[in-house]
Amino acid sequence: MEETKENIEKRRVILDMDRCIGCSSCRIACARTHQADQNLTQAAATEVAIFPGHCRHCERPSCVEACPKEAIIHGEDGIVRRYSFRCIGCKSCAIACPFGAIDPSLLRNVIAKCDLCYFRLEEDLLPACVSTCVSGALTFEEPEEVIEGNLWGARIKAKPGLRRW
Repeated sequence: MEETKENIEKRRVILDMDRCIGCSSCRIACARTHQADQNLTQAAATEVAIFPGHCRHCERPSCVEACPKEAIIHGEDGIVRRYSFRCIGCKSCAIACPFGAIDPSLLRNVIAKCDLCYFRLEEDLLPACVSTCVSGALTFEEPEEVIEGNLWGARIKAKPGLRRW
């Protein structure tokens, strides 16, 4: 069990921009999994591409430090979780996030944030966005391995299919 916990602590949702087709299946899966409280935002790279804006679950998350009500915590498993019953909707966490991964628009007066579908991880399932990504653009793996693989010219491992060039 500890081995699984260690793996979860190191793995993150990785986006391969060459594979993303902007279909929003990840956003729909997120909304469905979280019963309409969509935690996955959508980001745009100056009108060149639209892609999912995932929480990076930082080692030292600035959103946790910025929250005045401890509505966002950094768990021992490395997952940054949001507790909606504590959230007062002040948007401090959204302002503090350097990646823009927290949607500042309020949903029921609370901030929406990716939680890596920790309840699915506990059942040995992938986060909903990863398991429903039709193009294979989203994977769940260790960032260091992806970076190391890319340094050697390897592509991010994903589902088979065509790539945009």
